[in-house]
Amino acid sequence: MAGEQDEAGDPRRIDVELFIRHPTLKPAEITAALGIEPLIVRGVGEPRRAPSGKLLGGTYERTAWRHSIRYKLTEQWFAEKVTLLVDLLLPHRSFLTGLRATGGETEIIVQFLGDGYLGDHVPVDTLVKMADLQLDFGIECFAVPQSDGLHRRVH
Repeated sequence: MAGEQDEAGDPRRIDVELFIRHPTLKPAEITAALGIEPLIVRGVGEPRRAPSGKLLGGTYERTAWRHSIRYKLTEQWFAEKVTLLVDLLLPHRSFLTGLRATGGETEIIVQFLGDGYLGDHVPVDTLVKMADLQLDFGIECFAVPQSDGLHRRVH
């Protein structure tokens, strides 16, 4: 039944993320401007590395900065978690729209980590705020459960 835990009784995990790519800004500048910590960063001009740390040759052509919050949900609904992040970003409108104006990309991503059924709708008010902040909306779905992997803030 919708809204109940899956048959195993396990919570469903999602990650709600802010993903920023920019051709010139350094990761520390983004962190300072937003006042939130990234989970993953790659700075423009830094040596390219595999997740293992092995050097790959060359340098990153643009900064990639990703803030992530993991939620453990007992019901199917996730949209309020998207709204929480969007509302946190509202005071930073000038910075976020400036990223786009200077060649950057900004995106809110919801990752469904393969733990069972999730379904919801993101309210139009949240979508309007995202548009005002010039944030794209991305969805990533994993067909099989994902490990906890990287250390991230869990709610």
